Amino acid sequence: MVKVMAMKRLLIIFALWISGLVLGSSEIGFVFFGDAGTGSKDQYRVAQSIQKFCEHSQCDFVTLLGDNFYPSGVSGTQDPLWKKAFEIPYSALEIPFYAILGNHDYQGNIEAQIRYSQKSKQWRMPRAYYSLTRGPVDFFFLDTNEFDQKQKKWLKEGLAKSQSPWKIVCGHHPIYSYGDHGNSEELQEDLLPVIEGKVDFYLSGHDHNKQVIQKKSSDITFIVSGAGAKTDPLKRSRGALYTSEELGFSHFLISDKKAVLTILDKWGNSDYSTDF
Repeated sequence: MVKVMAMKRLLIIFALWISGLVLGSSEIGFVFFGDAGTGSKDQYRVAQSIQKFCEHSQCDFVTLLGDNFYPSGVSGTQDPLWKKAFEIPYSALEIPFYAILGNHDYQGNIEAQIRYSQKSKQWRMPRAYYSLTRGPVDFFFLDTNEFDQKQKKWLKEGLAKSQSPWKIVCGHHPIYSYGDHGNSEELQEDLLPVIEGKVDFYLSGHDHNKQVIQKKSSDITFIVSGAGAKTDPLKRSRGALYTSEELGFSHFLISDKKAVLTILDKWGNSDYSTDF
């Protein structure tokens, strides 16, 4: 009897180890994209590819980079867009979606997007801006529509306290971009000095394409992934490591010492991959 119990205990420990709950790696994987909430065939096409990709890749959660609902956000927690542009397309992905607000969301009821966190098993937006720690990464989700002094103070304090090997800041609006909207002079002045030298990656949407940008003057890698449902042309982009005008999404696999970025097209094929 004792031997049977001991064997059962070993099997339980082994199963937990395999699942990463005991003695497992702190490695995390997550998908990120923005500007997806159209309810269109293109959104559903990308959503299906994300589902298939996550069947064989580590996807612990999704980060939604704003403009979650077009054209004017949602009117409330009962708005039909919740089903059309979120619940139905991503129903097969049984993982959390950590969302931030975009400029189109601000045209609707932004409090409804926060309150929906209490109704949904997937949707996560506790506040307009918030932080999150997952594995070796500290995430800071911003509201770049209103990056005021209060939010700036919160971000400075959070970064000062962070002890994680990796820091990622997510905001809807790019700091640097070769898309139609281009660079944000306001964020370069107000946000960039706060995160420079303290953050590894800045993830954004707003421009409906995919870009990886590294500036000689910055230690941060700027990634635009705003092609979750629609696309826009790019301007000249000599300074970019990668650009694409195609629909698609992005994925990070991050351990204590290594971050692997993969950018994929609407069919789930890898367009670009690099290590940091």
